[in-house]
Amino acid sequence: MRGLSGLAFSLLALTTAAPALGAVEKQGEWPAEEKKISLDVDRVPQEDAIKRLAEAAGWSVVIHAPSNEPASLHVKDQPADKVLALLLEGSDYVARRDGTLISISRASAAKASDAPAAPPVPPVPPVPPVPAVPPVPPVPPVPPNLSADAPAAEEGEGGEAKARKGEGKDREVVGQSLTIEKDEVVKDVHLVGGALTIRGTVTGDVEVAGGTVTLEPGAHVMGDAQVMGGSLHVTKGARLDGDARIVGGKLVREEGAVVKGDVSTRIQADDDDESTNAQRFMREASESMTGGALLFALGAVLLALFTKRAESLKVEIAARPMRSFALGVVGSLGAVALLVALCITVVGIPVAVVGLLAGVFGVFAAMCAVLEVVGRALIGHKTKNEYAHLAFGCALFVLAGMLPVVGDIVPVVVVLVAIGSLVATRAAGLIPMKKGASTKVDDSHPYRSAEIV
Repeated sequence: MRGLSGLAFSLLALTTAAPALGAVEKQGEWPAEEKKISLDVDRVPQEDAIKRLAEAAGWSVVIHAPSNEPASLHVKDQPADKVLALLLEGSDYVARRDGTLISISRASAAKASDAPAAPPVPPVPPVPPVPAVPPVPPVPPVPPNLSADAPAAEEGEGGEAKARKGEGKDREVVGQSLTIEKDEVVKDVHLVGGALTIRGTVTGDVEVAGGTVTLEPGAHVMGDAQVMGGSLHVTKGARLDGDARIVGGKLVREEGAVVKGDVSTRIQADDDDESTNAQRFMREASESMTGGALLFALGAVLLALFTKRAESLKVEIAARPMRSFALGVVGSLGAVALLVALCITVVGIPVAVVGLLAGVFGVFAAMCAVLEVVGRALIGHKTKNEYAHLAFGCALFVLAGMLPVVGDIVPVVVVLVAIGSLVATRAAGLIPMKKGASTKVDDSHPYRSAEIV
């Protein structure tokens, strides 16, 4: 009786629900005659009921939003699509079919997915770049302060204006005096054995050996001033931008003169008191004794290690002292010119540095030979010991260096004779002579003759 009543109820539901089939919208290709199924389900969730219906009908089903209300199915030999429509009754659904695959969703969600996409939001236009800040104009250079006094400033400005037009040419003078006139612009000035008067502009350095330098009012030296065995006089209104180095001489700087660089000198002033003179004398004596001791130590080493080379220097000095002095003057100028030529190129700078170091060492070694010759000439009849001769010569050199006038001349003469002996003997034989030339020395009188054959 229950089976008959359920069958009757199901038939009644199918017949009464036919008008409501429109609640489910079918999309896709559905067959005209669907497979008939038979189900007997009591109060299961709507989703489970759809799954059992799909199993019975041979479908694959995707359920998006069915109701969770309980449902009961008691059907027999009924088309599966009609049973699905009755099961989804009460809400609007869309059933899409593709073969045996069926997708079930609510009609509102399906319409929303089918609606055309909203137009894209137009992109935000790019922000224009910030314009570049114009460069700050350069600050004009501040003119140099030519401040000693008004006349000096005027003369300095004129000299700098000329220097900007051109640095001028080098001036090299030996044994004569030289004057740089007020409207004249020169570069480097090298003077040996003379007086230098500067009234104009020197854009480079001033180097004087055995002479005096005077910077008159309006003179302007942009480089350094170096005086060896002489004096430097800077008058009121003159200007020296670089350093002032005086070796074996003095510096006179009047009030109002401008010397911007460092000053290295032994200043001799007439108005010094007795205590200042005593202190200066002690300082000069200490410096002279130190120099003499160093020369003796160097000469002793040369005598012990380089006997033959030292002998060649002594023979040349004793045989031709004036020729050695003249060659020293010429050789010093040639050495300066050679150093300048080497420093023009980058490759020549290391060669110039090495040559300068070797030259300084050679000059000191030759100075030891000069002092030994002087010592032997004075005490050679008392002793034949070469070290005693060297010690006596170094002692005389120290004593001469402490005398006011002689102390400025003796070092210059010794240095020039030493340079000349190096030139005459080709650096004590280190530089080979031309083929076919040889040196013959008379051993019976080593300090009286030397013949080149």
